[in-house]
Parts: sequence; structure tokens; C-alpha cells
Amino acid sequence: MNIYATVLVAGLALVAVSVALGTAIVLRRWRRGRRSRHDLALVEPFRPVLVTLVVDEWPDPAALRQILGADGRQWRALEPHITAMIRKLRGDGREVLVGLLDQRGTIKALSRRLHQIGAVRRARAAELLGLLGERAPRLQLEHLALHDRDPDVRIVAARALGEIGDPRSARTLLAAAVGPKAVPLRIAARSLARLGPAAAPDLIDSLVRGGPSARAVSAEILGLLGVTSASRALAVAAEQDHELDVRIRSVRALGRIGLPAALPVLERCVGPDQPAPMRAVAARAVGEVGGPMAIGLLGRLLDDPTHRVASNAAQALGRLGDRALPLLRRTAEGPTSGAEHAREVLAERRVRTGRDVPSANLGRVSRVNVRASDPVAGPAVVGRS
Repeated sequence: MNIYATVLVAGLALVAVSVALGTAIVLRRWRRGRRSRHDLALVEPFRPVLVTLVVDEWPDPAALRQILGADGRQWRALEPHITAMIRKLRGDGREVLVGLLDQRGTIKALSRRLHQIGAVRRARAAELLGLLGERAPRLQLEHLALHDRDPDVRIVAARALGEIGDPRSARTLLAAAVGPKAVPLRIAARSLARLGPAAAPDLIDSLVRGGPSARAVSAEILGLLGVTSASRALAVAAEQDHELDVRIRSVRALGRIGLPAALPVLERCVGPDQPAPMRAVAARAVGEVGGPMAIGLLGRLLDDPTHRVASNAAQALGRLGDRALPLLRRTAEGPTSGAEHAREVLAERRVRTGRDVPSANLGRVSRVNVRASDPVAGPAVVGRS
């Protein structure tokens, strides 16, 4: 009997706990909804004023005074509303709202949160500060990206530096990509790309003097930004760097920048004595540079014994348009190993454009043989030792 009584009491206790938890959840949701409705009611009188501030070319001083004169409760309701508007805006209207936050002390309050104990609060503060552009405390965010003990906070701080977009953060982001507290490479690279061409000098210096990871990231970002002044440093890295990853990224960057002067370097990088992964990337880079010299080089790569190199060469020729079509058609109709790749590219082109070059206009050849006199391929490319 005592056992049954004990079980009954335990069951009633569990029911009571469940009811209490359910009641607490419902009450919490009710309070949250009530608070949300109350905040909306507080924001409503200011909504037309905020719209006027972001729409008008010259902000109305009276409207600014009205927002800045909001009492404590009104401002607590307005602050997240203004932050949400900042996320969606660009240009002068955004700057007006950021100025309001600055004048009401929001930026200083967020800066203080960067040093609080809770990692979630630090990360949240860093994220919001990233929205505020040049008014944000860049140096504090750089310190967080490098030294914060929590990896999520370091990631958020690195993203915030990219949002701010100050080129002076380039060295910090490069340093944040390496070491025992490194942020993921893709995070640092994305933020570096957002800094724009003004970060090029630091990126070039890192490509020349940095560690392996920093050199790899620098090469990638220089290519994405299209920094022509980095071509010489990238060419040296493509041929001489000790890390294959850095060489591959430098080759890819040269293709993205697209200067014809890079073709001799790319020709050597696609040579048979080079690693297959780099040769494949170099074949694609040659196509991105383009021109008659590129067509001639890619034509010789169609028969390459490495499948990926030959395939990339054919795809690159396909992207060069009508100038490369005669070469592709001759190869497709011939007996060489590149015929399959050429036919695949031509088939893709027919699907994409609905047109092709009649074979009667091209004749048949038994082998691709690009010569200096070929009007399609242009001058032959002579390999260098």
C-alpha cells in the first residue's frame, strides 16, 4: 500500500510540475506579447517622423529633436526599430539613423558590452556595431576578432569589421585567419573582400611576406577585387611560392584580373611538369584572360592526357565565343583525344544559344594543329624553360 501511495504522490507531483511549467510558458508568452504591443504603441507616433528623416534630402531639425527628445521608455522601444531600419537602408537616410543612435548613446552602450562576461552579449554588441559603419569602435572590434576567448565572438567581430569596411582592418583580418584562435578562412576572406581595393597594399605585402594561410587568402582576395597592381606579385607567387595552395590561388587571381601580360606565366603554370591541380586552374585562367594567344594555348591543351586540364581548356574555349568555334569544331570532328571534350562544349552551346557553326564551313582535320598562320588561333605560344 505504501508503494502505491508513493507512486501516486510522485505522479501528482509530476502533473503539478508540468502544469506549473506550462503555465509559466503561457504567462511568459503573454507578457512578451503584451510588451511587444506596448512597444509598438510607443513607436507609432514616431514612425512618420522616421520615414520623413530617411526620405527627405535634408533632415528636418524639428523631426530630429522629436526623436532625440523621446523619454527612456520610448527610446527603448525605438532603438530596435531604428536598428531594423538601418539593416535595410543605404546612403544618406541610413547615416541619419546611425547619427541618432550615436547621439542617444547607443554606440557607447554597445561598446561597453564588448567587455562584458557573457559571450552572447559580446557577440550581439559586435554584430550591432558592425551595422553602424565608421562610427563603430573599430579598434575594439579588431581586439575581439584576434583575442576573444569565445570563437563565436571572434567570428562575429570579424564579420563586423567587414561590414564597417575600413581598409585599416586588413592586417587584423589577415592575422585573424591564422594562429590558435583563427576564425574560419571563409569568414576572414569575405570580410577582406568587403574592404575594397583600398586594402590592396596590405594584401600585396601579406602575399609577399605573410605566412602560408595569409598568403593564400591575400592571393584570393586580390583576384576577387581585380587589383591590377598586384599582378607582378601574383605572377611571382604563382611560379615560386613553396605552398601549392598559394600557387593555385595566385594563378586563379591572375585569370580573374585578366591582364594579357599574365599569359606567359599562365603558360608555364599549365606546363606538363606542373602539378595537375594547378594545371587545371591555369587552363581556366588562360580562358579568362582570352585573346588569340589564349585560343592557341587552349587548343593545344585539348589533347592533354590529364582529363581535368583538357576539360577545362575546352570549357574555356567555349566561353570565348565565336572566335574559338572553328577550333572546337575541327577538334570535335577529328580523331584526337580532345574530340569528346570539344563535342561536349559544342553540345552545351547548342542548348544554351540554339545555334552552331555549320560543319561545311570548317572542313575536317585529322588533328588539332595550331600554327602561327592560323587566323583563328593567332600566333603560336612558345613554351619557356
